[in-house]
Amino acid sequence: MQPGQGAVPYTPQQPVVTGHPVSVGAGVPVVGQFFPPTSAMVALILACLSYVTCGICLSIPAVIIAGQALQITGSMPNHPDHGTAQAANIVGWINIAIFVLGILLWIVLFGGLTILGVTTGA
Repeated sequence: MQPGQGAVPYTPQQPVVTGHPVSVGAGVPVVGQFFPPTSAMVALILACLSYVTCGICLSIPAVIIAGQALQITGSMPNHPDHGTAQAANIVGWINIAIFVLGILLWIVLFGGLTILGVTTGA
C-alpha cells in the first residue's frame, strides 16, 4: 500500500440536528394553548339521557351547564369544547320544546274530551 491510498481511519459522524431548539420547563409553553376545562361533555350526556329517562328533569340542567360552558368557550377562540357545548344546548332545548308540546297536546286532547263529556261517560 502506498501512502494516501488504502483504508481511511474511522471518523465518527456528527449527529445531524434539525428543527428549532426548545427549552423545556422554562417560560411560555412551546406547543399548544391552555384552555380552561368545561362541563360540556356532562351537559351533552345529560341532554342525550333526557330523551330516554327523566325528560325535562335532565334537559333543564343540561341547558344550564351548556350555557356555562358556552360562556367559557365563547371567551376563548378555538376552544375544543365549543362544538360540544353548542350541541348540548341545542339538544337540551329541543327536548324541552318536545316536552312542552307534549303537555299542550295532552291538555288539548283530554281537556277537549272532558268538555265533551267523553271521559265521564255522561
